[in-house]
Amino acid sequence: MVFDPGLAEAARSATPTATLTLAYRPRSALPMDPGAVPDDAILLLDTTVYIDGMKQAGLPDAIQALLANHVIRHSALCVAELSFGFGHLDPSHHDTGRNRSAIAAVLDRFAPDEFVHLSPQGWAKAGVLAGSLARMQGFAKDDCRTLLIDAALFVTAQELGLTLVSGNLTDMDLLSRVGGEAGLLLYGL
Repeated sequence: MVFDPGLAEAARSATPTATLTLAYRPRSALPMDPGAVPDDAILLLDTTVYIDGMKQAGLPDAIQALLANHVIRHSALCVAELSFGFGHLDPSHHDTGRNRSAIAAVLDRFAPDEFVHLSPQGWAKAGVLAGSLARMQGFAKDDCRTLLIDAALFVTAQELGLTLVSGNLTDMDLLSRVGGEAGLLLYGL
């Protein structure tokens, strides 16, 4: 069996040096200008984009326009999160059928060639970033899973030179401050 020595190095090099709890920045300090995204940028969508797009209010107009005019890539992590939601819906609730139909419609639009994947070294970096932030911020164990998924999406964007679009202002604010440079566009509803 051959082990990849690059995984341990990826974990070591990703460890943030900060040990104090980070304060969240105001919206005005976050990357929230769709006009700043280059015309040739390839977008990676966070699960928040799919969920917000299914809501009655939908995505902000500027985000919809951005999605309509850029190449989009998807992560299997978002498929897992959407599918978890599909399975978690209470079958006896009156909105479950409608909500499951909406999720299924999103999943049906994914083409196999539109998916991107994170390398093993990227997973190591994402794990260290999420673990370090969870410790620094004092996150409850239940919040760590979603932080790991967010970190994996963030690192995927870094590795592949994509612009990550997310409505998760809090986790992405933290990741962008300790995880290094990445293309990132945030939006709020």
